[in-house]
Amino acid sequence: MINFRNILKAVTCSVFLTPIFTDIALAQSVSLTIVYPNEKNAFHDAAADIVRSAYKELGIRIAYKTYPAERALMLSNNGTADGELVRIKGIEKKYPNLIRVPVSHVTAEQMAFATNPQIKISGWPILKSYRIVFHRGYKVAEINTVGMNRFIVSNDEAALKMVSKERMDIAIANRFSGQNTIKGLNLKNVKMLTPPIQSDPLYHYLNNKHRSLVPAITKIMERMKLDGRMKNILSKHKVPKPFGSN
Repeated sequence: MINFRNILKAVTCSVFLTPIFTDIALAQSVSLTIVYPNEKNAFHDAAADIVRSAYKELGIRIAYKTYPAERALMLSNNGTADGELVRIKGIEKKYPNLIRVPVSHVTAEQMAFATNPQIKISGWPILKSYRIVFHRGYKVAEINTVGMNRFIVSNDEAALKMVSKERMDIAIANRFSGQNTIKGLNLKNVKMLTPPIQSDPLYHYLNNKHRSLVPAITKIMERMKLDGRMKNILSKHKVPKPFGSN
């Protein structure tokens, strides 16, 4: 386990959290490995940039690794990885070794994708009438579709291909990965339906062996939100505002 005593002492003694380290060599020796699902998109890039910037103020370097969604959670929960980049609130109920940093840095929009653009989306219950498909480890979809006619596949590509071939009526995916997959596979007959099924603020999680870091990183992320740095990073990565936001 990383010894963060010097880090937290420096945070306590400095109102502005800088400089965190007087010993540059010590700062450069501290690092965390943060994981997230292996979906390449601007949404994940922006979240990674925000989290890396926050830890930089503590002199902590961040390394990122990607895995299938369920595998990433298992690694974070058992301490092989140090934490999660983006997860919904409440994931700690199933993975009790994870601690949520209570500042949302990105918003996930759970979208329905179909070949029939006339389908009206008004929340999860409307999906009961359809054959639905989504990727394994997609927790918000798993939780909200219990008892429905659902099929679980390995990734978004497989889900959207099934819809394109009309083997399923609706694929559920987040806004960014769904749109990117449609573009990458040139699935011209599959459309994203609006509004979102659900919009969720997402959070960074740490394994509980790093619980001593939570107060410090929370303060930094709160300040990044207030001073506009989070907004600027989202804009840099061309992450659009969530549907319905001002």
